[in-house]
Amino acid sequence: MDYLGPKLLPIAQDATRNCPPYGLYLLAAILRRAGHDVTVLDLIAAGTNDIAPFQRLFLNADLVGVTATSLSWPTARDVVRQIRAVNTRVPVVLGGVHPTIFDAYLLERFPVQYVIRGEAEVALPALCAAIERKRGLEAVPNLSWKTKEGKVVRNPIGSLLTPEQIGRSPLPAFDLLPSGIYQSLSIESSRGCAFDCSFCSTSYRQSWRAISPELFVDRLQQLLPHLPKTTTRVIHIVDDEFSINTKRAAAIIRLLAKRGVRLHLVYDARARDLLDAEFLDVIAPYTNQFLVGAECGYDEGLQRIGKQTTCAHLEAAASKLHERGIAERANFSFILGLPWESKREIEKTIEFASHLYAEYGVKILLQSYSLIPGSRLWQNEREKFVVSEAMYDDYGFFRNLHFWSSSRRVSPAEAWELEDLVDALQWLAHLAHPGKKMIQHPIPWLLSRYFPRSMLESNGCAVGLESLRQVAHPAPSLPIPAPSEGEISNEKRKEER
Repeated sequence: MDYLGPKLLPIAQDATRNCPPYGLYLLAAILRRAGHDVTVLDLIAAGTNDIAPFQRLFLNADLVGVTATSLSWPTARDVVRQIRAVNTRVPVVLGGVHPTIFDAYLLERFPVQYVIRGEAEVALPALCAAIERKRGLEAVPNLSWKTKEGKVVRNPIGSLLTPEQIGRSPLPAFDLLPSGIYQSLSIESSRGCAFDCSFCSTSYRQSWRAISPELFVDRLQQLLPHLPKTTTRVIHIVDDEFSINTKRAAAIIRLLAKRGVRLHLVYDARARDLLDAEFLDVIAPYTNQFLVGAECGYDEGLQRIGKQTTCAHLEAAASKLHERGIAERANFSFILGLPWESKREIEKTIEFASHLYAEYGVKILLQSYSLIPGSRLWQNEREKFVVSEAMYDDYGFFRNLHFWSSSRRVSPAEAWELEDLVDALQWLAHLAHPGKKMIQHPIPWLLSRYFPRSMLESNGCAVGLESLRQVAHPAPSLPIPAPSEGEISNEKRKEER
């Protein structure tokens, strides 16, 4: 959540509620299987961070678990504060990407007792058993915890779950899922990613573990009774890359067809995987939409990222999608403003992305680069003291101009020239496909807020990058002005135009 004007509202994926948080409902099922009474408070579904309606539950709880990404950590921190106001003694355990990365920092700074780093399927039941039996915590894998003296102890990380263990886990407790809130139902067929892109914070990079097709389809079929709870009756396969092994992915679809199960799927795919014609032919009838992480429009950038693909692969993939009539279901996602990129390199990406749209009809997502904790690029900046974990504690951190200015080589004037280029392309795309957003690109809010076009024009000169860095304030604890509702609607109208 974040403040939009005076209101604290859900943002990003938590606002659109694409699919339920898979891990939350999975761990609820695992704790149930271990014999515990479990209540899920899905505050994303509720659209609030207010726990007041559930105070009774916190008074009677033996343990409260809170999950958080870096983007949601300010909200999670607010929830922890409210829990402490209701019950000062109940132990709190944090999990998720952000606590995994910053476990010691969070234990030292905030009123929580435990952090589970990484996978929790084994660790969380072991922690509950230790609390219940008043035994030592030293044997709980993946656990970071505070002693009575305030010392942080970090237990060793246990072995990663095998594909068989992942596939034999209980189904997520979607019987607890509220109806009519989420667009799709979430499920994983594999965990981790075989690659290691420098901008990515995905957990378990270079560690891909895939459930067998038979086991995955069994699980999928068992979840289908909960599909009517969604608003679109779509299954979202939440794998980092569903198509890494195209033969396996095709086997899954063939097995669904053999069992007479017809579904609409959302998934992520790599461009090189889409060159497998057999895979494309099999999966096309089951595809609702999918995301292709294209990232760069020039080969040097793709190499620096570590993407292990080329522009030729991207174009060949778009061509094959066009041939099969499913190009409009593909979202090719590009990143603008990577730390080394000049204006010309960003233009190359915009031009290449526009070529893919114009030639093959794929949808294009142009997203401004942002540093993500857990990525190698973020860690590089952390080592130079450009960023720190403390910057993510308060609402509004991603609106901190320091994050935007410290990782870009283009000046505000150049950034506006790039926005003009994208705006022209969006206008042309609208003429060709009225009513469809074929090229999507939100104007960077920090650019329009701190360096509005009117300011640059009135000055009669370009504002340099050094000027941007001088006005950027690296301390997120200071109030950062949020966009008013009027400004948001104006920017939305500009996007639509």
